Amino acid sequence: MLRFTRAFAALGLAALVTTGVAMSPDARAESWPTESECRSINDPSIEVKGWCTAINRRQGNCLGCHTIMVNPWPEGFPPGGNVAPPLVAMKQRFPDRDNLRARIYDATEFNKHSRMPPFGAHGILSDEQIDAIVAFLLTI
Repeated sequence: MLRFTRAFAALGLAALVTTGVAMSPDARAESWPTESECRSINDPSIEVKGWCTAINRRQGNCLGCHTIMVNPWPEGFPPGGNVAPPLVAMKQRFPDRDNLRARIYDATEFNKHSRMPPFGAHGILSDEQIDAIVAFLLTI
């Protein structure tokens, strides 16, 4: 099952990238800070707050499982994981913002066997952090 999931994720990512659907114009225009740069940003936008929470290994740590397709990719930044689906074309995949937020809040509500931590239900992330991650994800 795990091999199938990884193969499917890789195929989906390749298809999205080759068709040009992987990144929205918003994501291409944004200059994404590295994890260390996130600590020194004064008054970042909600999307940048979401990016910084998502890539922070002590907070969202989305890169532990997901590949995130953003451009430009911060120089020297590690690639994401391949255990979970790639985070690409999120606007198209989740036109309903509340649905995406609910999946981050508690993925087990949609799939009882999900390995994704219930970030909101277990208090791993605050509501503000989850909203910021959703705002970031909807730029890609």
